[in-house]
Amino acid sequence: MKKLTYEKEESVLRIRMVNRDRHEITFEILNKAISGKRKTELMREVGLSYTQSQIYLGELTKKGLLEMDKRGCYKTTSRGLEFLEKCKECPLFRWEKRSKSK
Repeated sequence: MKKLTYEKEESVLRIRMVNRDRHEITFEILNKAISGKRKTELMREVGLSYTQSQIYLGELTKKGLLEMDKRGCYKTTSRGLEFLEKCKECPLFRWEKRSKSK
């Protein structure tokens, strides 16, 4: 395995630290929760703080895009899946991150 030099490590970190808007965060949460995830799993995988997760999960649940099952796992509802499909079809948004190559 090749060891990254300091310059390469720094550029990799810069690529990962991208500011996301609320639409991107919502999309990521709904996408990760399709199979059902606990709050801490979603926080870690989406990269949210506890406070952010409280806000987003509360709002998405209130709007009917997420639901909590008996085990305490958040799962994307049929309405949430419909929302994801419409987001993917929308030509105004590019949901996939593109890495910058030098």
